[in-house]
Order: sequence, then C-alpha cells, then structure tokens
Amino acid sequence: MKRKSITTSLVAASLLACASIAHATDLSLLWGADKGYHNSTLALESAPLWSHALANSRLDLTAEASLGYAQGPSGTPGASLWHVGLTPFLHWWFAPDTAMEFGIGANVFSGTYIGSKRISTAYQFGDSLGVMHRFAQSPWLLGLRFTHYSNADIKRPNPGQDYFQLRLGYTF
Repeated sequence: MKRKSITTSLVAASLLACASIAHATDLSLLWGADKGYHNSTLALESAPLWSHALANSRLDLTAEASLGYAQGPSGTPGASLWHVGLTPFLHWWFAPDTAMEFGIGANVFSGTYIGSKRISTAYQFGDSLGVMHRFAQSPWLLGLRFTHYSNADIKRPNPGQDYFQLRLGYTF
C-alpha cells in the first residue's frame, strides 16, 4: 500500500509540473455518473500546444492534467479510488465558441477495485469524447463529455468504466 501511495504522489507531482510548464488556460470541474458509479475530476488544461486554421474552423491540440475521485455504488466496501491523468486533447472549433473534443490519455488509479468491480491494473487509459461551449464575453465554459477508462486488456478482467460528465470550466 505504501508503494502505491508513493507512485501516486510521484505521478501527481509530474502532472503538476507538466501543467505549469504548459501555461494552463482552463480550470474545469467535471462530475459524471453511470450505472451507480460516480466520478468527480478537477482538470487543468493547457493553452494550445499546436493549432491549425481550416476554412471555417480550427483545430487545437492541448494537454489536460487531472485529479479525480471515483466512487462505486453506495454501500459497497472499498467503494472509492483516486486517480491522476495526463491526456492530450484535440479540439475542433466548428463555431467561434463551440468545439468537439477528443482525447486518449494515461491514468494511474490508487487501487484495482472500485466497489466490487475489479479493474485489474492501477494503470488505465482514459478515452474521452465531448462538446464544449465558451460563453461570449465571459470566462466560463460548459461542456458534456463521455469518458471510458480501461486497461486495454493489459490484464484481465478488463471491465472498463464509463462516465457521462458535465463540465464547468473557467478560462484564465
């Protein structure tokens, strides 16, 4: 258990270092649920690391560092885990203030059980697909995101875990 705590702390420190280097522009709170499981995540997103203008839209590549707390169904012993992640996101700004987002990143969880579900490895990939809107003349953004965590069959069982998330963000 002590090794897991040290590993989680090292990963969290690395993520914070990466986020500060990348000049964060958005701080978001995400809350999601699916089938009795809940996830609350604090995410720090970088300014675009790469951008490409298209005819009537634009593509941006950003990095998101996250710290989350996942809970299993209530009444389940050992029902919660912490996780840290680093995810590159591609945003397609199809309207001036509205974008679709897609990301695949690496996450480390504080254990291998969430409630009675065995996820087999503390290392999980996080795949996300969403839409977000920045309010004109305001620093606020609102979004919806679907996130799937899975170990990509590194070890079985690999039940995966899904969350439909609401995102509230503030732009610096």
